[in-house]
Amino acid sequence: MLLPEFVRMARQAVRDLRGQPGGPTPPEVVRRFLWFLPLTDDQARAVALRVR
Repeated sequence: MLLPEFVRMARQAVRDLRGQPGGPTPPEVVRRFLWFLPLTDDQARAVALRVR
């Protein structure tokens, strides 16, 4: 039930933080929002590409 809300917030954070100097990369944002899931780097990158 909460997963769609986490994805919505991660999507907005990726959009807000994209291109910020010293900001997190999109996969880092995804990992921060979905910290409770054991995501590999490749999986976090794939999710980040989908939430753009």
